[in-house]
Amino acid sequence: MTVSFDGPRLARPDEFRETMALTNRCFGFEPGGLEERMPHCFDPAHPERHAIIEANGSIVSHVACVPAELWAGDAYVECGGIAGVATDPDHRGNGYMHRLLAFWLDQLDDRGVPLAELEGDRVRYGRYGWENAGRENCYRVTKRSFTAAFGEGYADFEAVRHFRPRTDLAVVQRIHESERYRVGRDRRRYKRLLEQAGLETLVYDAVRPAYLCYRGDGPVSILEFGGSRDGVTALLARVLDVTADDIVVYTHPRHPLTGFFRTVATSWSQRPHRKLNVLDLPATLAAYRPLLEERWSNTVEAFGSTVGDLTLEMVDPTGRSVDTMAATDRQSATIAYDASGVSVERTDRDPDVSLGRWETVDLLFGSQDVLRSIKRSEPFLDAIFPVEFYFWRTETI
Repeated sequence: MTVSFDGPRLARPDEFRETMALTNRCFGFEPGGLEERMPHCFDPAHPERHAIIEANGSIVSHVACVPAELWAGDAYVECGGIAGVATDPDHRGNGYMHRLLAFWLDQLDDRGVPLAELEGDRVRYGRYGWENAGRENCYRVTKRSFTAAFGEGYADFEAVRHFRPRTDLAVVQRIHESERYRVGRDRRRYKRLLEQAGLETLVYDAVRPAYLCYRGDGPVSILEFGGSRDGVTALLARVLDVTADDIVVYTHPRHPLTGFFRTVATSWSQRPHRKLNVLDLPATLAAYRPLLEERWSNTVEAFGSTVGDLTLEMVDPTGRSVDTMAATDRQSATIAYDASGVSVERTDRDPDVSLGRWETVDLLFGSQDVLRSIKRSEPFLDAIFPVEFYFWRTETI
């Protein structure tokens, strides 16, 4: 039987429902479907985020790409978030996922988006350039460990109440946008994030407010929080008192309340956060320049010389000989630094450091102890990398 194909291509608005039906069949473990579980990703107002392949007139494979703006202080970088990778079981093994991922990587390249991210298996997606990146802390807090820190009966429950969309959305937005590491949100994204199926949000209504989002399917998990320490303390106390006496809290390692969570936790751990794919090295470094400059200004006195430059090159990890690569397979940026700051420029000069795509992710976004030999030979890299990013767990893509 001859099979007619159409795609990869962007889904049309009238194909959104069929696209979601396929995705929900493949992710049947999600109660209410992905549209309810992750409404910020699967939004009928944005069919252009969905790429599909049709076979004989039916949608058989799908990959979504959701835009995300990663903020780190004054630095922000555009990123494409891969989600909803799904192929009908009867059509698997035909390379559709490969074609759809290649489609999105080309689209992001055409749009000048320098980063792509996803959750998923490192081996499965590693051959396309994704590598473990960032760090996330997980704290286990029990009623016993909380009481040991604060004593019996500690809680300002009078100021704690359930989230009211009409009056509290602006409060949550104001608090969240003071976070140093976050994903940019417009008002619609805030609203849809807080409408996720199974997500509960509490507000600490006081002069110094706070909020907390948690989910109770399985272990009770604190997926997002923000605001004053007193407020977060009261909100945690309420969850422990009413919902569960054993919870987990997720956040990034540089959060200002890290010391507080270490005080109230019975144990904690750290693990890689997401997987990133650096599509455009010079653009990524240029976007993070304010953070690089901040890091450099904090360490410049430790250097014997305050003036210098370094050219960093990324080559595609395809196994090809560097000598036979086309110029388009290589990307180079020169980072110049002096007492006044840091600059980043795209360049074609010979590199001081040349890395594959996975190693580039390791250097820019990995742990402090990776690529030690390179950092020893180029101390400036050790001073400014890694840089941080963070998706709160409400923002699963």
